[in-house]
Amino acid sequence: MNCEFYKSEMYSWRPGSDAASFQPLFDHLAGCSDCAQLFERLTASDQRIQRTIQKIPESPSLESRILAGLAHQRAETKVHRSSWRSWMLLPLAASVLLVVMLGVRPRLEDARLAREVAVLLSQPPALQIDSASRQQILEWSAGILSGPSRLPPELNRIEFRGAAAVKVDDHKAVFLKMKNEQRASLLVVDARLTQEGRFKSINEKSGSARLWSDGRRTYVLLYEGTAQEMHAYMVQMGIEA
Repeated sequence: MNCEFYKSEMYSWRPGSDAASFQPLFDHLAGCSDCAQLFERLTASDQRIQRTIQKIPESPSLESRILAGLAHQRAETKVHRSSWRSWMLLPLAASVLLVVMLGVRPRLEDARLAREVAVLLSQPPALQIDSASRQQILEWSAGILSGPSRLPPELNRIEFRGAAAVKVDDHKAVFLKMKNEQRASLLVVDARLTQEGRFKSINEKSGSARLWSDGRRTYVLLYEGTAQEMHAYMVQMGIEA
């Protein structure tokens, strides 16, 4: 404990107080000359007040009233200092909590995304639209998502055969089934869930996934096969060099 704490304890101590409850204070005073000098000044001040009161015998209750007022004043000072310390700690605690949350939140989002990817790989949703027209499927998907229907240039060579609306981590998303590879699907999430332009891998028992972002949406390539097979497919379709 620091000196500020023991200074507030000095204001609570009165002659005749239970010495055992103030033993930590006395132990601190034995090793801190600054606090010991302050305590000596406070004690001397109390004694001077008592001697002054004793010179006024016609007012026997004056001593108790003055000392009670002094104790109240010191108690107020203690509360004020304690409250000040508490309020000073609040911004610090909030800052620490913010730093922790900023570090923990991405890991929590990654874990939730991995769980939902595992479900989509093992239990893909039933298609809500089945069409041979890529443009029709993308326009239908744009009605679920916000923004334009177009996809990033690296996905231009991919054809789709159907789509379904899903939710990923409480974000709107569409599940697009590939036409040119029965084992592959594309998940388009209406949120940024990873760093822009960087591929991140997710490996599950039912297959593999690779996700990236264009800064606004997140794209997750789902593949019911090994990571090596998915990589070969991505190279073939121009998704990854």
